[in-house]
Amino acid sequence: MKRVVFIGAGGHGREIAEILKHQSQKEPDLLPLGYIDDDRNLCGQVLHGLPILGDWEWFNGVDRKEVAVVCAVGSPRIVRSLTDRAADLGLEFVSAISPSACISSSATLGRGVIIFPNTVVSIDCLLADYCVVNVGATISHDTRIGRYSNVNPGARLAGNVSIGEGCYVGMGASVIQGRSIGDWTVVGAGAVVTRDLPGNVTAVGVPAAIIKNNEKGN
Repeated sequence: MKRVVFIGAGGHGREIAEILKHQSQKEPDLLPLGYIDDDRNLCGQVLHGLPILGDWEWFNGVDRKEVAVVCAVGSPRIVRSLTDRAADLGLEFVSAISPSACISSSATLGRGVIIFPNTVVSIDCLLADYCVVNVGATISHDTRIGRYSNVNPGARLAGNVSIGEGCYVGMGASVIQGRSIGDWTVVGAGAVVTRDLPGNVTAVGVPAAIIKNNEKGN
C-alpha cells in the first residue's frame, strides 16, 4: 500500500488528487492521504475529503518509506524545484494517470508523470519525468516530451515532435509534425508552431513567432 501525498493544494493539486482517487479504484495499492503546502495557514483544512497535512516539516514526523508523493503544481520551474526537494528527502514518486486517458502500450512514461482525463498518448511516445499532459491534449506518434514540461488542455502535438525540458505549451496550441521546441520555451495559448523554436523564448500567434527571450531555465 502506497500512501500518496500531493505537493501543492491549489486548483491543479485538487484536480490531480481526483485523478489519483479514480486511479486507485483500479490500483487499490494507491491510497490518497492528503496535501502538503507551504502556506501554513491552510493546515487542517479538508479539500474534497483530503486534509492539508501541513508544510514540508510534516515529512520529518513520518517514516518516508511509507509514503509516496505527486508534485501537483503546474509551473515547470516550480515543479523542478519541488521535485528536487522531495528527491533530496528520499521520497518516492508515483504517477497520476486518469483511467479515461488513452495511452499506447508502447509509450514510455517516466516517474511522477501526470496524465489528465480524455488525453491521447500515441504509439512510441516518450514522456520524461514529472511532465504533465493536461485535459484533452493529443500526443501523436514518436513524440518526445522533456522533464517538467506542461502540455496544457486541448494542445495538439503531431508526430515526431520534440518538446524540450521545462517547456510550457499553452492551451489549444498546435505543433506540426517533426518540429522541435527547445528547453524552457513557452508557447502561447492557441499558437501554431510551424517551424523549430529555440530554447528560452516565448512564442505566440499563428504561425508562432518569438516575442521575447526568457530567463535561462538553469
